[in-house]
Amino acid sequence: MESVRFTRRAGLAGAAAGGLALAGVRSAGAAEAAAASVPGGEITIFAFDQVSIPFVQNLKTELRTPMKHPANPVVPRGGPGEPDSWAAQFYGSMIKIGSTYRMWYTAVGDERDEFGGRPEWWKVAYAESTDGVTWTKPDLGLVTYRGNTANNLVRMTPGVGVQNVKVLYEPDDPDPDLRYKMAAHVYWDNRGNNHGTLALFASPDGLDWTSLTGIAPVDFTLEPGDLVLPALHAEPVGGLYTWEGNYHLSGQNGNPSVRPYHGRVGRGWISGDFVTWSQTNVMSFARTEQHTLLGAGRSLEGEQQHEGVSVWNRGNVLIGTVGRWHGAADWDDVSIDLGFVISNDGVNFREPAHEFTFLERGGLAPPVTVGNASFEDLSGGWPVDWTLDAPPRGQTASSSTAQAHTGARSLRVQNVAGTPIGVRSARLPAQPGVPYRASMWVLTESGTPSQLYLEFFNAAGTRIGSRFVQPAAGGTWQQVSVTATAPPGTQTLDVMVWGTTAAAGVSYHDDIAVAPVDWDAGGLLQGQGFEHIGDETFVYYGAWDPRTSDDPEPRAGRGGVGIAVLPKDRFGDLVVDLRAKGSGDYQMAEITSEFLTAPIDIGTRTDFFVNAEGLGADATLRLELLDDRLTPLAGYSGAATAVISTDGFRTPVTWTGTAALPERIRIRGVFAGTANTTIKLSAIYIV
Repeated sequence: MESVRFTRRAGLAGAAAGGLALAGVRSAGAAEAAAASVPGGEITIFAFDQVSIPFVQNLKTELRTPMKHPANPVVPRGGPGEPDSWAAQFYGSMIKIGSTYRMWYTAVGDERDEFGGRPEWWKVAYAESTDGVTWTKPDLGLVTYRGNTANNLVRMTPGVGVQNVKVLYEPDDPDPDLRYKMAAHVYWDNRGNNHGTLALFASPDGLDWTSLTGIAPVDFTLEPGDLVLPALHAEPVGGLYTWEGNYHLSGQNGNPSVRPYHGRVGRGWISGDFVTWSQTNVMSFARTEQHTLLGAGRSLEGEQQHEGVSVWNRGNVLIGTVGRWHGAADWDDVSIDLGFVISNDGVNFREPAHEFTFLERGGLAPPVTVGNASFEDLSGGWPVDWTLDAPPRGQTASSSTAQAHTGARSLRVQNVAGTPIGVRSARLPAQPGVPYRASMWVLTESGTPSQLYLEFFNAAGTRIGSRFVQPAAGGTWQQVSVTATAPPGTQTLDVMVWGTTAAAGVSYHDDIAVAPVDWDAGGLLQGQGFEHIGDETFVYYGAWDPRTSDDPEPRAGRGGVGIAVLPKDRFGDLVVDLRAKGSGDYQMAEITSEFLTAPIDIGTRTDFFVNAEGLGADATLRLELLDDRLTPLAGYSGAATAVISTDGFRTPVTWTGTAALPERIRIRGVFAGTANTTIKLSAIYIV
């Protein structure tokens, strides 16, 4: 990249004063304004957005909690000798470009245990996927690590330690060398202390990165003259996005604001060209308890936000995840969950539901103990705590001494083709939303070995979910496992050894276990990765257990990347609220459940869609259009009101009207029908 370089902040300031286009980076303004003016740009009205839908009666907001993907962590730490063996930390970004999902994350290898923590060990690594779930770490051949270039490290010129990284892809940038932009949380030498600050890079391909400000790190750490933000500690790279023609960063620091707050508050920084950043910042988000000052020396304590907002820019609105820091006097008791926030002005973020936990850290589910897991204890010749499905027909199952992985016995299953056989454990307590892993050891005597099932049941005892693994036949003991996330409504689980109808064979099974999957115990990290994949929305996140922060060296490794899964765009809903219905002094015999939006500037957009479920003949969503002064529009209201009775993530809304709509409208919606309490409205889209 041969564009202009500036080596010090004074040079940046002088160039800006002289009107020079810094480092070849164009202003975001023209492209943003053009994009906003192009007919067809989508407007999203989330049902939980109380700025876009400020007026309601007899409706309430209910936010949803995602499920953790059973394949988590989808990007695990690497093995010994790999550059991410100690940390694969999703202080990073995930972007779908074409048909490829691209991910950048920070990595630390074995040197962390060998030499202790230093900025130079923090590197930027890369992974990619074709489906968003199965990820590879390609050999990029760009960086020499432990004597070879067969690794997934991107090249940073010059080399600098990177703790957190966010990437923007701007394919329309006229300079191809600037189409990928990176904001990096790096360290600077503050009188011998490593303090956080910002470094800026660009790349033509997302793999080979060059500094935009000509930094000259010493020992992978910036010198004071390299700073583009004020010479204070900052962690400025929780999120990176554009809004109304400017670039924005979301992060954290505890430095003074226009009013005092306790601990880590969300901060925002702004730039017109990505290179020169305002020396001011905004306090963009703080939790309620942070208005109470705990005093100096207590920065670990109390409820706080953590690391700013990782943002999903939906064009007219921002949504995102933020750390929910649960503080304590000692690191051993600190933990972090993820919260959920929204912004309508690109600067100030708020919670659509007060103190809502979007995603809980792992390690909270109690352990699960499978009774008589090695089939040693018998009653009447049959293993205690296990049940044989009836009728057995041609199959047999028994506790056998012919083979054993541990102890003296195992479960011998003989299956005859044409008739299945199942041996189930006792039902065990389970929690919805928790990933569980079931495992067993298996040895095959002949034919096809029996499968291992993990089954989930609701309070009524009905099976509501299951997953299985088919072991490969083998004459020696092998361990197999299956992981599944307990669906909503789960009360119990069991494990089952199952011989299928089509298979025949004799196999031995031993040491069956179930455990919650706790790779993300202790704390979660918000990374900037959001994507619709099929009928689901994936939210990518990372893990860091703060309880290890003051452990003696060598410390436990950290990280991995997981996915939280929601039905497509169903982060939260408007639903009927019946509290005003009744015979009480403050109730009515009959109520109407309805909403009215704020004015919406639709421009030339003409197509409307809803994301809703629970609809039917007796549960309909009635939508009519009004002008800004609340006058119903002919052909779009009254007898012409659109009636939606079909569930869908993107159900079209049609009216009989043919007249052109005004550029500014409002939407009035009514939850109608005798079964309207089943309706869940998640979003309205205008295209």
